Amino acid sequence: MRITVLAATLFATLTAGVARSAPPPVKPKLIVAISVDQYASELYRRYLTSYTGGLKTLSQGIAFPVGYQSHAATETCPGHSTILSGRHPAATGIIANSWFDAKTGSTVYCVAAPGSSDPNARGPQNMRVTTLGDWVKAAEPGARSFAVSGKDRAAITMAGQHADGVYWWVDGEGFTTSRFAGPTTPAVTGPAAAFDKAVFASWATAKPILWEQPSAACAALEKPATFGKIALSGHVPPDLAVQAEANPHFAATTDFQDNLRASPLFDQLAVAFAEKVIDANHLGHGPATDVLALSLSANDYIGHRYGNGGPEMCVQQATLDATLGGFLDRLRSLGVPVMVVMTADHGATDAAEREHEHDPEASRLDSGAFVGRLNASVEKTLGLSYEPIVGDDPQQLYINVGADAALRDRVRNATIAWLRQQPEVREVFPRDEVAAATIEPDTTPDKLTIPQRFHESYDPARSGDIAVAYRPRTTFGMPRGPGDVVAGHGSVWDHDRQVPILFWWPGVTAETRPTPIETVDIAPTLAAIAGVPTPQVDGRCVDLGGDMCR
Repeated sequence: MRITVLAATLFATLTAGVARSAPPPVKPKLIVAISVDQYASELYRRYLTSYTGGLKTLSQGIAFPVGYQSHAATETCPGHSTILSGRHPAATGIIANSWFDAKTGSTVYCVAAPGSSDPNARGPQNMRVTTLGDWVKAAEPGARSFAVSGKDRAAITMAGQHADGVYWWVDGEGFTTSRFAGPTTPAVTGPAAAFDKAVFASWATAKPILWEQPSAACAALEKPATFGKIALSGHVPPDLAVQAEANPHFAATTDFQDNLRASPLFDQLAVAFAEKVIDANHLGHGPATDVLALSLSANDYIGHRYGNGGPEMCVQQATLDATLGGFLDRLRSLGVPVMVVMTADHGATDAAEREHEHDPEASRLDSGAFVGRLNASVEKTLGLSYEPIVGDDPQQLYINVGADAALRDRVRNATIAWLRQQPEVREVFPRDEVAAATIEPDTTPDKLTIPQRFHESYDPARSGDIAVAYRPRTTFGMPRGPGDVVAGHGSVWDHDRQVPILFWWPGVTAETRPTPIETVDIAPTLAAIAGVPTPQVDGRCVDLGGDMCR
């Protein structure tokens, strides 16, 4: 992380006394890195006083309530790629969930295995760095590394290049893996197959509980809302989830699978399977330090489908808190030194219509229609007969006009001129300005300029030609039917960049620190605790006690 002299002095003043007096963490036998998808610092602080389980316990470690995913590409794949690599997306190569390849005219999914036509071929081949599990395995014979998530891109980017097992949920099948992500021996696939079989068998006997009944505090948030062109009742369980289980053969339907992902049960399944992975591989009881990465995806699906300001997220927070409480109890029962860190891949903002009640600047942008108007204007201005801009992500626009450099320049200039006239747009930067927005070594993440935030997730071979920052609290997309996305993330603003970073281990002395550390600081910190070398990273070791980073 980049620190100014003043900030470094302040940091030392605030933490040096505690760090020296508190004992350092002991070398762990098991490191567990947890990412809660779409867990904004705002959301964490909103519910902090209500936590009584695992989230309360984790907050009673060394807590940084306002950490940073400091880059602009605040999406799942880029964010997860930083957590255990210590590198920004500009270095990991994972600059978005997907990007446009002008050479082929196609979209590249971040963890799609290049050269394979198999839609389930997933692996880290597009990622240009290693992660903590790789470092520990290289340094300590017998060390093992595993990753579990509801999402393939989360598990794979945290697992790195040489994991012993990488698992994610496939709708209608359960937890699975791919030979492109790691080994697919019976020792790896067997525990997943047994777990999946048991889960689907239990659902054949009794319908699973997707949503617990809301507490009084959560029930107080139940009220109808209209987001875009759809109306939600605000009930919990949500109407969509109730309808999904009405079919006698619900488990085989895509409707149920969609609603499973957008429910608290999805995280419960991931944690239950992670415990099976621990047991099957005797993690923490081998000759070296083991690493388990666990990404919990329900927060993100629920936030997208219902927003994060209503009763649905309230119930999700209570269930997540209880689920993590049970998981930490399981880790304690291993009887070995354990180190846990929890953070998020990005933050989020609530659906604009509800957020507007708190922030008048919040607004919804029909991004498809917006890019359509942009293309129509550029076509007319330049006399083109085709759309020259690819804008699946309106914040990263690609110029798609072939090899004609002069035409490319004209399209770029016309696009930028049009964008700068739009009230929805705050700032616009051509790629050369983003590339030039280098960052001095003494800059803290909260002080980065907008082009510098784009720079941290800029890759010259993969990033767009024009970077666009819209107004803060912009919700992208126009929901039109049940299940459509109503809220999201992905912007350069702090509501999407700020995430909690919590370090915990049994016996830790509780401390909350205001220092704005980054997710790229997590991997070098854990490497120092494990006593393994750190390759080139963008982050730094954070002293958690006893001057451990010396």
